[in-house]
Amino acid sequence: MPTVRAFPDAVTTVDTAAQYELGTIWEMDAAEAEELDSTVAGPQRWVYVFNDEASTAWAAGNVVALDASTVNYDGILAPVDAPAVRLLGVAQHAIAAGSYGWILERGFGEVLAGTGGITANTPLTVNDTDAGTALDGSATESCFAFATEAATATNTATCLISIS
Repeated sequence: MPTVRAFPDAVTTVDTAAQYELGTIWEMDAAEAEELDSTVAGPQRWVYVFNDEASTAWAAGNVVALDASTVNYDGILAPVDAPAVRLLGVAQHAIAAGSYGWILERGFGEVLAGTGGITANTPLTVNDTDAGTALDGSATESCFAFATEAATATNTATCLISIS
């Protein structure tokens, strides 16, 4: 079972060697989250993962899914139409391929829009054409976030992310 811990580093720390057990959870209360980023409202939950992509770095807003060939917290860009139950979180900063870092699992954060963009006040699902991005969903789809603002394709929108 992953541990929940107080976070001793910057959430943007990225390393080529593991500094924590994969799957470690870091929960911030609202005051800690606001101190990290004054635009954040409410608590956040982060998870420590490995970017298992061969050469692709994750960018801020990329949706990250479990690499189906592993049984650990190894992530890849969410494949097209990946179900929400496969998702690990959303990158909030760049994490190079082959590196370890923290991604947002729950709370307000940025989500990258794929082709078609994101509409405000809409649940989001993994894009059906662009890996690692989101698009408008519906109440009957496997959604992982709720958009609080709109974004055009390849831009980010602030969203309430709820992976677990």
